[in-house]
Amino acid sequence: MGIILAILSGYFISLQNVTNATIGSEVSTWTTAMITQAVGATGAFIIYLFSKKERTLGHKKVKPLYLFGGSFGAIVVASSVIAVSYVGATISNSLILLAQLGIVIVIEALGLFDIRKQQIAGKQWAGLALMMLGAVLISL
Repeated sequence: MGIILAILSGYFISLQNVTNATIGSEVSTWTTAMITQAVGATGAFIIYLFSKKERTLGHKKVKPLYLFGGSFGAIVVASSVIAVSYVGATISNSLILLAQLGIVIVIEALGLFDIRKQQIAGKQWAGLALMMLGAVLISL
């Protein structure tokens, strides 16, 4: 189930980058970010209303810094809108994926953000290097 949801997430991130770029060609970057975040929040709220999980008060246990993590979404939207307009969707998405993988490796290696520290194996560094090579090849 985790693999399927991860693939689905990647699919929708790519769709979001392309649709955001299209919106961004008609309105400002930050208006695009605002629209996207508002629609996303509305969608999440509707799903929440139909969800059977009752963990709504758990947010009081979360460190306040982490509650602002959703605000990164506005930066993601704005930067992807601009990136797609400069280098296109394919190169943007390949670099976005590369950046995601790179930062997650660092986060796990150092145990940041209360994530369990992981030993990063040589094959993981090799995978990152191959992705970098792929990003270069896609951009040619």
